[in-house]
Amino acid sequence: MSFSAKHRIVIIPATIIALLLIFILTDFIFPLPGFHHGYSRVVYSSDGEVMHCFLSSDEKWRIRAEYEEISGDLCDAVIFKEDKYFYRHPGINPISVVRALWNNLASGKRTSGASTITMQLARLMDPAPRTLGSKLREAFRALQLEWHYSKKEILTLYLNHLPYGGNIEGVKTAAMVWFGEQPRELSPAQLVTLTVIPNNPNALMPSKRNALLENRNRWIIRMGNKEIFTKEETEDALHEGFANHKNPLPRKSPHISYRLSGSGQSGNDRIQSTIDLRIQSIVETALSNYIRPLRNMQITNAAVIVVDNKTMEVKAYAGSAGFYEDRYSGQVDGVRAVRSPGSTLKPALYMLAFDRGIISPKSCITDVPINFGGYRPENFDETYKGKVTVEEALALSLNVPAVNLLDQIGLNDFTTLLSVAHFDWINKNRKKTGLSLILGGCGTTLEELTGLYAAIANKGIWQPLRYIKEDKGYSPGKGKGTQKRKHSEPEGTDTVRISSPGSAYMITDILTDLKRPDLPNEYLESAGLPKIAWKTGTSYGRRDGWAVGYNADYTIGIWTGNFDGKGIPELNGTDIAVPLLFMIFNQLRKGGNEWFYPPEEVDFRLVCSESGMVPDTFCHNRVMEAFLPGISPSMRCNHLKPVFTDGAGNISYCSECLPEKGYKKVLYPNYSPELISYYEEMSIPYSHIPGHNPRCTYVSQESGPKITSLTDGAEYLVFAGRKQKLLLQSSCLNGTKAVYWYVNRKLLKKAGPSESVYLEASAGNHNITCVDDMGRSANINVRVSVL
Repeated sequence: MSFSAKHRIVIIPATIIALLLIFILTDFIFPLPGFHHGYSRVVYSSDGEVMHCFLSSDEKWRIRAEYEEISGDLCDAVIFKEDKYFYRHPGINPISVVRALWNNLASGKRTSGASTITMQLARLMDPAPRTLGSKLREAFRALQLEWHYSKKEILTLYLNHLPYGGNIEGVKTAAMVWFGEQPRELSPAQLVTLTVIPNNPNALMPSKRNALLENRNRWIIRMGNKEIFTKEETEDALHEGFANHKNPLPRKSPHISYRLSGSGQSGNDRIQSTIDLRIQSIVETALSNYIRPLRNMQITNAAVIVVDNKTMEVKAYAGSAGFYEDRYSGQVDGVRAVRSPGSTLKPALYMLAFDRGIISPKSCITDVPINFGGYRPENFDETYKGKVTVEEALALSLNVPAVNLLDQIGLNDFTTLLSVAHFDWINKNRKKTGLSLILGGCGTTLEELTGLYAAIANKGIWQPLRYIKEDKGYSPGKGKGTQKRKHSEPEGTDTVRISSPGSAYMITDILTDLKRPDLPNEYLESAGLPKIAWKTGTSYGRRDGWAVGYNADYTIGIWTGNFDGKGIPELNGTDIAVPLLFMIFNQLRKGGNEWFYPPEEVDFRLVCSESGMVPDTFCHNRVMEAFLPGISPSMRCNHLKPVFTDGAGNISYCSECLPEKGYKKVLYPNYSPELISYYEEMSIPYSHIPGHNPRCTYVSQESGPKITSLTDGAEYLVFAGRKQKLLLQSSCLNGTKAVYWYVNRKLLKKAGPSESVYLEASAGNHNITCVDDMGRSANINVRVSVL
């Protein structure tokens, strides 16, 4: 072998290696610029349908298409037209360069270019005037692109950035705008059209019909000759027309789309939501039709959210009756608006009370006027029911029993439970809330309430609502109040048990009764109502009407009202929100009859119908009750108590004054002092225990009267010149005949045990004492200030 041959063997590889090293170094020093502006952000439905599109940061409609979304014929057509040797060259096609150079020199002007698809992509990434220097830079960038990306990636990037006139870029955008189709669904004529327009977007828009048609048909024939299309496809394509107008890009479900678009999905232009467009359409249509007649009553808006209980995915989301109704503030998102929840938090309170063993469903409680340290709640209808069961109190949404129960449980424990369930306003304002919280004296959202009821449907397991497919939701954290998991429940840091399965089941059972008296009037005689557990709520001033319901499949939350907070006399959850709730559940009804079954920890027992307690020998009427063994109260019934009286039943004896003979034992109702006061005030007859033996000297202060109208240590304001009076009322045990009112140790008046007495008080401190006919007394101190 000659020296020169050996020299070439060494020089050629060395030159190649040197050039490669130079390229790598240059690639490192001058990295690819990338595209300065991202894609349009697109929100997809749960099944992948485009739901809502947003402009890119540079105000372009540039919707990204994955390679798999683009038909093979479209790729073949583009490669045939723009770069036949795309899969064979390293980014630059030397043959095309030589041919273009020869043609340009022969004609004395630029007649053809040598740009490959990769070079065109480089020019799209880094636009510059068409000079020799720019061409050389394009060539270098093309080599870089081939070094860093696969051919499939390069082709996909190219197709996603092709210009189609105006602010339309990319084949997917163009297919949707000009044809209303996805790239894989295009006909041969349509996909050829998309290969032609980018050559001169302004001159070849579909609106320029003749020019586009001529160019399109010329390329259809050429591609048909190369058998990219069959003869039949070619013939059909030549005769296929096209619309010369744009199709609007989808803008469905705007409230949830805008929310997800701005939800911190940074850098993600494809957001696949959990929204089911079929259910979304049902909700939007029902909501739009339902709200129209309500506007004649000045009730202008509503919001609806539908949650799949098994996955916690939000399947429908309507923040208002119409996003584009500026007259009614339609762009306000009623799902996230903080409003007063009315009575909708009561099921959570009763659920907590069941778990604490304070009550059970058939427990009898009182619904009578009570003073809670100066706070005197009233029922929605401004009446009281007297003695009721727990399930009646919840079904009727009675206020006094709920406030009384919250007072027993403790405000801190209840707000802790709600904080764990991500009630943000309540968590931030825990120190500012009072007993009125359970009646709506707080702020919450439809989203939070629906999540709470979905937790009840899921056996007491709370999980965050999911809005994005394959997203597990946000974590509620592990702050104070988070309870350890027990029973059988899914794993995950975003899972919190807020109640036992048993108490959740008992709440569901109470809320399922379709004979409930709070059904809307027109629904009372209706047949075929869907089986759901549901609760209503109406805020103070009738500003908000709520209805939240669930079955085994879905939880649906509904808010009705006005976004400006205007109260309407006719607005309430029962008559305004409930019909829409049943309407939507009817349309979502599935074929099966799946319902909730009692969990293992729930058992059933007979209890006394008069008290809800374990029956005693004198309990003749008994009812079946679900209860939690070892947790639910198990006291023996005491709705009757034995009283010793004389033979005529005129006087009663205590154990201290019981005579040796001449007495008898009689069973009398064991009413609470509050209930007796209510019966007396409402003139409701009841069995009076005879007055106590007047000769008895033994007195027990434990059963003495209670002052219910004033609060010990409170200050009361009266206006000067007006003869304002303070109300004095007491509650006493059954058998009390009279009470004596003293003010500053001076007798004011003798009165009946439930009689109202009025005190015209002067400014200053006052000691008020109430003494019953057995000498038992209650004492408070108040201050009166004159304005």
